[in-house]
Amino acid sequence: MKEKLVIIGASAAGISAAFLAKKLNPEVDILLVRNVPNTPVPCGIPYIYGTLKEVSKNIISDQQLINSGIEIKIGHVTKIEPSSNFIIFDNGEKVFFDKLLLATGSLPFLPPIDGINLKNVYTIKKNPLELTPINDSLKDAKDIVIIGGGFIGVEMSEQIASLKGKAANVTIIEMLPYCLMTACEIDLCVAAEDEMKKLGINILTKSQVVSLSGDQNGNVSSVNLKDGKSLKADLVIIAIGAVPNTELALNSGIEGDKRSGIKVDKFLRTNFNNIYAAGDCVEKFSFVTGEPAPIRLASVAAYEGVIAISNLLGCKLINRGALGAFSTKIGDTALGAAGLTKEQCERANIEYIVGEFTGPDKHPATLPNTVANMKAILIFRKNSGLLIGGHIKGGESTGQMVNIVATAIQARLTVEDLYNMQVATHPLLTGSPVAFHINKAAEDAYIKYIK
Repeated sequence: MKEKLVIIGASAAGISAAFLAKKLNPEVDILLVRNVPNTPVPCGIPYIYGTLKEVSKNIISDQQLINSGIEIKIGHVTKIEPSSNFIIFDNGEKVFFDKLLLATGSLPFLPPIDGINLKNVYTIKKNPLELTPINDSLKDAKDIVIIGGGFIGVEMSEQIASLKGKAANVTIIEMLPYCLMTACEIDLCVAAEDEMKKLGINILTKSQVVSLSGDQNGNVSSVNLKDGKSLKADLVIIAIGAVPNTELALNSGIEGDKRSGIKVDKFLRTNFNNIYAAGDCVEKFSFVTGEPAPIRLASVAAYEGVIAISNLLGCKLINRGALGAFSTKIGDTALGAAGLTKEQCERANIEYIVGEFTGPDKHPATLPNTVANMKAILIFRKNSGLLIGGHIKGGESTGQMVNIVATAIQARLTVEDLYNMQVATHPLLTGSPVAFHINKAAEDAYIKYIK
């Protein structure tokens, strides 16, 4: 009989694992289980409410999975029996497995505030059936409040403001001094907020929501802040982070914690030898510091899915930790970040040096569509010169430039390596060969490093 591999969860970790499993062992019998009718593209969700305008345009097609010989089953698994190798669905159906991968993802974090269950109060879930009502409510909404100034909150506010224009009043509320501050250097945060303000978005930082109020029909009507202010609201979106979806695992005897995630070893194996876990449902640690880190990204999930399935099928790959590499575009400005910020270094008592460079993203700068002030910020350990963080602000090349930074961190490159790095340049695509942003930022840090 063919070996039976069951994967519970069909987003970044589950899908990447399923495809690789078929490549590693074409004979393996794969069942991919999900509890939603379709899988949305996780990072594309904010763009449903502006650029795309429809949930259906942000769906991962099942066809490639089916063409690869992967069976898809839609249903809700309520229990795993590790001793007998069965998963049990809510209708009582039992399915046998030889090997099991848990990729159950995460759930939106719900703050402990009154009024959270009022009508027209939404969280961002990876379920098309729960994403569609937001689109419907936006049509008539005039006072829209987004709680949370991370990437999802910022992208949601930008897309909604672009869609609604002057027909709506859009406000974003963030507890920290700046939006995006948990991942980006302050320069990038300020740039993002400047672009948001151009779109007419009201930004309230250093602000905390204490409750939501409703009208006589049970619809949300206002958002109440800790400082006593009250904001009118007929639609509220809560986007303040995610928590690992561990209920199935913990109820089935798989070790873990509902706050940090399913406990796994360096191979992403649980306390049962034939059960592995990957993605947002799994505990995380930082690639840079080795300390626990609340980094939940589709890119990290896909990386872990590859590691877990390789090990399940006999290869040996080690999880080296979550780096945390981000990119986004707000208005006309693209932002990218990888690794640590200066503030995070200070909290971890890491001594660091910083190199910076600002210049045009094409050469000569008189070329059309040149971003004149593209900026690179690189952070290195003071004692060893190892790159531990990088932040880019500029145009569309930002996304790939921050990927260079992310790769360099994972390759454990130093300030000397980047200062001497050889790169491909072209007038229409990059800065000058004598002023390539990463080289020049590394040069700036190198001068400080050798003194």
